[in-house]
Amino acid sequence: MSSNLIQAGDLTLRVDPNWPDLSKGPKLVEVAGVAVDSKNRVYVFNRGDHPMAIFEPDGTFIGSWGEDIFNRAHNVFIGPDDSVYAVDAGDHTTRKFTTEGELLMTLGTPNVPSDTGVTDDYRTIKYGGPPFNVPTKAVLNKDGDLFVSDGYKNARVHRFTADGELVNSWGEPGEAQGHFDLCHSLTIHPDGTVIVCDRENSRLQLFDQDGTFLEEWTDLSRPCDVYIGPDGLIYVAELGHKGGLSLAKPTDNPGIPSVSIWTRDHERVGIWGDDDFTLPGAFFCPHGIAIDGDGSIYVAEVTVSGDAGRGVIPDDLACIQKFEVVR
Repeated sequence: MSSNLIQAGDLTLRVDPNWPDLSKGPKLVEVAGVAVDSKNRVYVFNRGDHPMAIFEPDGTFIGSWGEDIFNRAHNVFIGPDDSVYAVDAGDHTTRKFTTEGELLMTLGTPNVPSDTGVTDDYRTIKYGGPPFNVPTKAVLNKDGDLFVSDGYKNARVHRFTADGELVNSWGEPGEAQGHFDLCHSLTIHPDGTVIVCDRENSRLQLFDQDGTFLEEWTDLSRPCDVYIGPDGLIYVAELGHKGGLSLAKPTDNPGIPSVSIWTRDHERVGIWGDDDFTLPGAFFCPHGIAIDGDGSIYVAEVTVSGDAGRGVIPDDLACIQKFEVVR
């Protein structure tokens, strides 16, 4: 990996170590999720004092909102009408906003987790429950239905209508097909397939929208987020085994923190990352991913949680990076 150029299969990327410009912006404290609106503005969902920080593509800070709303940012998605869907793992809700931060809808009861038989440790989930118990991400299908992965202390995917009525749920704790061990994120492919990051089972699971299991991809290392690029390829933020080790379980594919690129037919066509996570363009704890209209890729990292008190992270390590496509 050079200091600025990165090769991922046929894709050449340039990392900008100075993005975003924080000289006039807020301090970003571990970025849990990132999303881009129709104007290419970048929404950086972080766990600092200004949780929804918004930047121009060149890194200029625009403003922020959510200061009195969010408990623990987890991930964010922006729909085709620029509605912002922010999942709060701390108070067990999924909220819909305008781009200016006006609250439009809340799913879940704030600070009231659902019953899954769990105690303090997510590994003690006894059964799948209703929405939500530490949810992780929300996305839309083509018809406007909302799908939410749930989560750290549940083991389910929930489907809602656009106005928030629960349609169906699926998943149970475990390792069998259709079961989850930390249901961490999801996306919907243009062909309608629901792709779920089953993080601690180190796999992606693919379902139809009614929850019928289709297939699994087991050649990944703790997938944290998944995103469909404008090229139709599937981009996966893989946590690997440097960050978040307090939640990790043994795997035959330990891996390094990376972003991998896949076809819908399950062919890996690119990957980047480095064992030295301090290099520009490398990762320690990749947690969220989004791609803008120009093809630039944004990768968010939860460096504080990922470090988990080990003290291996330098204070100036970036918690979000931008990768521009070299054309």
